[in-house]
Amino acid sequence: MNRFALTVASLSITAAANASITSNAGSTTFLGTPPVNAQQFNLTGTTAYCWNEQTGVSTSATPVNITSNGIYSGPAVNFGVVSGIYDSHFIHFDPSPTPGAISGSVTFSGTIAAVIYDAGLLSLSDGLFGNGGTTYDTGNPLRSMVGNVVGSNGLTVAGNTLFFQIGVFPGMVNRMVEMRVLTVSVPTPASAALASLGGLVALRRRRR
Repeated sequence: MNRFALTVASLSITAAANASITSNAGSTTFLGTPPVNAQQFNLTGTTAYCWNEQTGVSTSATPVNITSNGIYSGPAVNFGVVSGIYDSHFIHFDPSPTPGAISGSVTFSGTIAAVIYDAGLLSLSDGLFGNGGTTYDTGNPLRSMVGNVVGSNGLTVAGNTLFFQIGVFPGMVNRMVEMRVLTVSVPTPASAALASLGGLVALRRRRR
């Protein structure tokens, strides 16, 4: 194999979409391996668990709650639709059996394009963006916030970081707080180099 072909083969192996949680703070726990079961009562505690789901998922119209930087709280309805190629990540807080509140933040390698927190919209997006090896609480109307409102919770989107103050309190409808974060899918340097080499391969073929 000549040096050119060897370089192409090497980059083909290492090229991958850039989809990762780079840091977390406060009452958060990063799971390097997505959980097998994220249904209510299966992943509990006084921390929000976060993990990476999928990379490079294409969608033409996914309903979401948040699509821009800002501070979100209270009864205002947040709703939008996004189209594009995204990486997905998940944040899960289930304090069962004792209600409670936490605060923390999660930072991603890519810019946040959308956040989904409504129970119904989470269930709609599980099939497309969820990790294939994780069982979600799909269809449970109490799995997270409802009505596309944040209520007594608070979320702040700032570039590639999501800050949150979330809780489950007596009298609340939801039993958990869950969020799916979609980030802009950006190829790694190896992926970009591979694309460039693809052009060179085509050029070499035309010259022969």
